Amino acid sequence: MRVKGAKRNPQLVDTITVNVKTNNKKSRIHNVFIVDASGSMDGPKYVNAIEGVNEVLSDIKKDADTENTVTVIEFEGSRIMRLLDLTSTIPEKYSGMGCGGYTPLNQAVGETLEYIFSERNSRFSETDKVLVNVFTDGGENSSRGKFSGTKGQTLLGELIKNLETQGFTVTFMGTNSEVNYAINTLNLSASNTLVHANTANSIKMSYGRTRSARVAFSKSVSRGEEVTKDFYTKTVEEEKI
Repeated sequence: MRVKGAKRNPQLVDTITVNVKTNNKKSRIHNVFIVDASGSMDGPKYVNAIEGVNEVLSDIKKDADTENTVTVIEFEGSRIMRLLDLTSTIPEKYSGMGCGGYTPLNQAVGETLEYIFSERNSRFSETDKVLVNVFTDGGENSSRGKFSGTKGQTLLGELIKNLETQGFTVTFMGTNSEVNYAINTLNLSASNTLVHANTANSIKMSYGRTRSARVAFSKSVSRGEEVTKDFYTKTVEEEKI
């Protein structure tokens, strides 16, 4: 009821109801594993590499910070096999394809990057992050196609540099010589690389480091932070395993 002659209390403040819509949609990460399955990997090294991939996959299934897809590529000789393909259905256990042949490292990495870039942009969103983890125990020696030879490795380095401006984070685990190659030739940031000693145990430890680094990466993505570099240096000191 309004009373005639009543004056407004100057201490009263109008109450305004504001409807705030929050965007609860999680950021998405496309996790890509490129695994060396050449002949030199046969035995305990390969077993530990595949087990390491499985441990990271288990972490991804539990990830409450981001949405995720998984791709697994293995390469040896003339085979570059896409064994899991941008799937959000993560298997209970990934078994691997087994070892044999030489090391078409550059071709495996290059054609995988091109494929993931195209599929992300056409099937998902250009704003999605892509986390690529390359694992090898030896150097490039058998690539065929556009990423072979000196011109091919230059092309691959340019591709990686370009994709880093478009939401890709490329990480690399290898021996000291391969990591130097990744840094000096393929344009990877040193903070995205990890040296292993080319033993089964050091490979196991490398994947352990990768697990903790990926957890930190996912949290950074969920907060909208820059994640192109510093993959292996955000949670642990950079040191040789």
